[in-house]
Amino acid sequence: MRYFRNAKYHKPQGPIYIFLGGEWTITPGLLSTGLTHDMAVENGGILFYTEHRYYGQSWPYENNSLSVKHLKYLSLQQALADVAHFIQYQKSHSDNLKKSKVILIGGSYSGSMAAWMTHLYPELVTAAWASSAPLLAKADFYEYMQMVENSLTVSYGANCTQRLEQGFKHLVKLFNENKTNELLSRLNACPTYNASDRLDRITFFSGINNYFAWVTQSYSAYLPALCETLLLHQSSDAEALQTFLELLYSVDQRWNEYDCQDFSYKSMLQLFSESSDQSLGTRAWFYQTCSQFGWYTTTSSSSNISTSSTGSSFGNEVPLWYFEQLCRDAFGPEQSPAALALGIVQMNSEFGGDAFDHSLRYRQVLFTHGELDPWRALGCQNGHQALVIPGYSHVEDLASINVLDSVPMNLAKLRVMSFLRRHFEAI
Repeated sequence: MRYFRNAKYHKPQGPIYIFLGGEWTITPGLLSTGLTHDMAVENGGILFYTEHRYYGQSWPYENNSLSVKHLKYLSLQQALADVAHFIQYQKSHSDNLKKSKVILIGGSYSGSMAAWMTHLYPELVTAAWASSAPLLAKADFYEYMQMVENSLTVSYGANCTQRLEQGFKHLVKLFNENKTNELLSRLNACPTYNASDRLDRITFFSGINNYFAWVTQSYSAYLPALCETLLLHQSSDAEALQTFLELLYSVDQRWNEYDCQDFSYKSMLQLFSESSDQSLGTRAWFYQTCSQFGWYTTTSSSSNISTSSTGSSFGNEVPLWYFEQLCRDAFGPEQSPAALALGIVQMNSEFGGDAFDHSLRYRQVLFTHGELDPWRALGCQNGHQALVIPGYSHVEDLASINVLDSVPMNLAKLRVMSFLRRHFEAI
């Protein structure tokens, strides 16, 4: 396990702050800025940033780490055991840390890990802060796109999502009537794309969904501007989304990022192939979703593409079976829907899913969520150890207290600091 360390502010037996890495490559900058850093400065703590196995440079089998036979060692339980061993090692190899309290911090999946660590290794962890952490493993995560729709409505208004809905209906109509040639030409689609192929069709709509999901999750401050752009076009409601997409993909052309836009299933599968860039972590993360978590952002709750929509503004073109097919094609027939279902049952049975009792499982954890974050649908949002911050999205509370932030955001950060301090100061 690779890790970074900052002992600049540490006083003997001061608290140990460990920011857990998730499905990404860790960088040292997090140890010199942000709320975790500020807490270490205030309380004489030492900072660590750990890297998750199979991500970044923490590859157990070097260039062969992503082969199917080696991926079997990539699991949540193994990752938590790595963290437990790390804590034990650091405390046993430094006299200045032997009596230190351990505080875990994480965001998104690593926030879930921080919470799950307190359940599995309560003797090692004093308290944890879980930002934007999903707790319920679930294959058919249709609520995600519903939350994206809700966030667009909250940020701008129903006229934005209504125009989106009409736009998706227009695109579906073009596909149903085999009239996609002009659309695909304007979007600079690669000539190998086959609009009549069911998997290619789903990949096209999934890609559009992913764009709106990406902006909502990672750049929520731009949601009003996104809606303004969508609504400013003088075209009809039905054609506005197509015009928006033409503008979006023309930017890629101007930057020469791609010769053409590859909307094919083959291109999607290639992202998860064994030869994909390990530093991106795409194959490793997809394996974790295929084996234990699910979390697939569907817009149809059934394998039938014609079923009623579950995320109405985004149509009903992306069913669960599409992701199940990707799992099998990426990792072989053993990565079946039944195998995932078993993994999910085991996950929720071991860690409580979303039906946990603070007094028994997670009394040492403070959960924070952004109101606009689609992931909060699977996290803890109720009770005295959960905060939902109005007007923000995914892991936006990890930064330092800032006068430019809203009052509720800064109050939430003060609450985090107080909660963690209360735990490590307790006898």
